[in-house]
Amino acid sequence: MLQKLGDRIAGCFERATAFERRADEATDPGLRQSYEEIAREWRRLAASYQFAESLERFLLDRELAKKPPAPSITPGTGPVEKSA
Repeated sequence: MLQKLGDRIAGCFERATAFERRADEATDPGLRQSYEEIAREWRRLAASYQFAESLERFLLDRELAKKPPAPSITPGTGPVEKSA
């Protein structure tokens, strides 16, 4: 899921940059304003995805921290059998 979010975040920033370029090239003030607003919305969506990504990482790390560590077995430290 994290990879999908990363791809979506990158896509949002690419679209925002494209609309910012359109705004810079627009000669009509109304059109320029519309392109700037669209770019802001793409950046807002990217920020939302970034938040979701950080929340997902936090929750995954939290789950990993709850799991007990795997026992480490060092040769020669296993149970010792007592002879009768």
